[in-house]
Order: sequence, then structure tokens, then C-alpha cells
Amino acid sequence: MKNRHLAHCGIAACLLMALAACSHRTAQVERAMVLPPTADVHAVESNQRFLMATPIHDPDPAFPASARLEGELRLCVSFVVDIDGAVQTVGADREDVDCADPADAAATPFVDAVTATLRSWRYFGAAICTFPAGIDPDSDPRCERAGVEVDAVPIRLRYTFTFSSERGGRVSRKAATNASAR
Repeated sequence: MKNRHLAHCGIAACLLMALAACSHRTAQVERAMVLPPTADVHAVESNQRFLMATPIHDPDPAFPASARLEGELRLCVSFVVDIDGAVQTVGADREDVDCADPADAAATPFVDAVTATLRSWRYFGAAICTFPAGIDPDSDPRCERAGVEVDAVPIRLRYTFTFSSERGGRVSRKAATNASAR
């Protein structure tokens, strides 16, 4: 009788462990830098070079603890990196059909999490370097040569943030098809 009781307890413990393993939620956030659909294109002269803004501090947003999501939500956000490298003018949009509606109440905690995180991001700002006559801009990719004029410029960037949440085992997602922001 005692052995039967121990066996039942062992089976019950295994069932509880199996149920606990299936009931946890896996949450994940991925990001990718993408070209804004309405991006302005500026040509540089043959004696100039463009230096892209480079992230100095760019943590991923946290998955909102209060959010309820089953599956995936893709949030599209654009912002301006000013000449000092600070993030300004953050805004979620629907410029792409795959983007979630930022006005949807279900998207609100994700918009808030991404906006707060982006405001903490810092960059080495973008710039246009103008080289003296006779100097090939490709010979100085960092614009460090004497006589090179470096003019800081603001730049608009766009990222997609894909939040995913599933019950049970691991979540496996394909790598972003656009340029990775990391």
C-alpha cells in the first residue's frame, strides 16, 4: 500500500512538472533597421563622404510585463538622431502593411516600451565630410585627415521591433531579412 501511494505521488509529481513546463510563456523581442518607405535621398559631391550615425548605447526594449500577446506583433518606429546623437521625434507608424496599428489598444504597451527605450538610445551622430581638392574621400573613411570639414547632420532612422510570445517550449524565429541593427 505504501509503495502504491509513493508511485501515485511520483506520477502526480511528474504530471505537475509536465504541466508547469507547458504553461510558461516565452517572450522575445527582435529588431531590424529598415529603409523608411518615404526616405529622402541626398547626393554627396565627389569630394564628400557620408558618415552614418553609429549607436553608442542601444539596449533592446523589454517585453512589457502587462502586455497580453499570443503570437507576434511587428511595431514600426521612426525617429531622428540629432547632430548631438540624441534620439528625437519618436513615432510608431503603419507605413508598411505588416506594421501593427500603433493606435490599437493592444499595441499601446509595446509602443510605450519601444518609445521609452529609444529615448535612452545614444549615437555618434551622422556627418558629411568635405575633403580638400585632390584628396580622395575613400582614402580617409573616418574623415580624420587635416583639412577635412566635418558637418554633423540629423538623420531619420526606422526600425521594426517584432515582439513574440508563445506558451510552452522555445520560440524560434527566422533572422530579420533587413539589415540587423546590432
